[in-house]
Amino acid sequence: MRLDQLRLLFEAGNLMAAEIVAAPLEPGPAPRWSCQFRRRNGATVTLDLNRKRQGMEVVRIFNSLDAAFSACQAVGFKTVNVYGD
Repeated sequence: MRLDQLRLLFEAGNLMAAEIVAAPLEPGPAPRWSCQFRRRNGATVTLDLNRKRQGMEVVRIFNSLDAAFSACQAVGFKTVNVYGD
């Protein structure tokens, strides 16, 4: 989901938790990160890029943990769980 959609879900009380997870399939020596959010119904949604690539939504990958945390703050979360390297 896009950032604006996630922000609306947060304001409606539909997002329960934010998680930053390592993106293991991304190349490079340093770990890269993605943001996941738990919905009230138990489903997990990821933060996607604003634009589609070749008609498909693509998960947004962050080079730093700080950038991923800033995105979670932009949704509305003050605390985030981090999983990975």
